[in-house]
Amino acid sequence: MRELFEILNENIKKHDEIIIMTHARPDLDGMGSALALFKIIKLMDKKCFIVSPKKKLYRSLDKAIKLLNDNDIVFNFKSEEEIINGKYKKPLLIILDTQKPELVESDKVLDFINDKIVIDHHIGSLDTVNDTIYKYSDANKSSIVEVISEYLNYLEVNIEPLIMTVLLAGMVVDTSSFNIKTTARTFEMAAYLARNGADFVILQDILKEPREEMVERYQFISNSEEIVSDILMCRMDDNIHGNVDIALLAKELLKFEDIKASFAIGRLSHRIVGVSARSMGDVNVGEIMEKLGGGGHLTDAAAQIKDKSIDEVAEELKKIIKRVI
Repeated sequence: MRELFEILNENIKKHDEIIIMTHARPDLDGMGSALALFKIIKLMDKKCFIVSPKKKLYRSLDKAIKLLNDNDIVFNFKSEEEIINGKYKKPLLIILDTQKPELVESDKVLDFINDKIVIDHHIGSLDTVNDTIYKYSDANKSSIVEVISEYLNYLEVNIEPLIMTVLLAGMVVDTSSFNIKTTARTFEMAAYLARNGADFVILQDILKEPREEMVERYQFISNSEEIVSDILMCRMDDNIHGNVDIALLAKELLKFEDIKASFAIGRLSHRIVGVSARSMGDVNVGEIMEKLGGGGHLTDAAAQIKDKSIDEVAEELKKIIKRVI
């Protein structure tokens, strides 16, 4: 990772403005990391902006940003129009938590800025942002928070404890409370955040969900189906949801007694359907997602399919599961 950090330092120093962007409808992992990176860049005495989310934020992220603002920890958000119409000398775009052009917050900003660095922890594919100065993608990392925490540790800089709390909240969400996709380094970085001020009481308050969101999720879960013995699949409606929504469904399905693997399907954009897969280890969901065009690990995997309906993806997934299991 030292190479990533050295390249970040070098490019932040030689660009006049740095713009940070994550995926559309950002979550605590992507946007929490963006907030921390913003603070790092400001400590380097550089102009920095975060691309404003167009859609309503997840409740947890909304609460986190409000909490930071209430404590006079502010950030510079700009809309895509402000960025495109701005007079920048030499901007650098840092993209966090996605490498797919279709999933970024603003494709206009993506096309507008030439110099780009991508930092992601999802499974790569042919359809990625390719015209980059540097691309870092490590599917073994639990979250982008883990990467940014490593960067903070590498730089040996201090930022506000409340931001450390938001970072740890993002890590908790992406690892399903440290139950999936964790390594020894994940726990080391969680401990690093705690040592530097992350507050577990505040974290729990940030992560509390509104009743209506939980009710909606369980309505989807109530319509889940058992594909083969001990394997559940759940499909969402045709509205656009975020990666977090789909992943949460898969995680919740896996909590049922005797369930060994779970799959959740939802629409990520008008063209992309996402599948999130979870397993207790008896079923290799990474292998199943590879056959669907994605990939991942034994217990945690995903796929993103273009130009198909949710029902078409569900039927294809059923055939693969019945063939593999």
